[in-house]
Amino acid sequence: MVRSLVSLAALAGLALSAGCANIMEQSGISQIAPAWFEEKAVEVKGEGYPELSDIPEIRPVSGTADEWKQQADTLKKSADQLEALRASQVRNRTPEEIRAMAARWRAIAEGNPVPPADAASSSQ
Repeated sequence: MVRSLVSLAALAGLALSAGCANIMEQSGISQIAPAWFEEKAVEVKGEGYPELSDIPEIRPVSGTADEWKQQADTLKKSADQLEALRASQVRNRTPEEIRAMAARWRAIAEGNPVPPADAASSSQ
């Protein structure tokens, strides 16, 4: 019972898929169909896909493995120097500085005149 039901469903699916391909070939349907229908019809027919001969060739790699390793080491050293510089410049802001910045942002957002940096911290 289940086997016959599955085979019947498979045959119905096959028949419906063949009908869809046939519908896409009819010119009358494409005149009343939405704009995306033509693109989908081209895709279903297998048109619009690139040919394997159109795939660009792989560019040759220049340099040796030692040169690449040397360049990678140089980049890592530069990155470490930049990270150390950033870490040395980072400082924690005081609560007053944070409140002053929030007051300036609030004034900008509300369209009010922006208070000076030191006046906003002393008023709160």
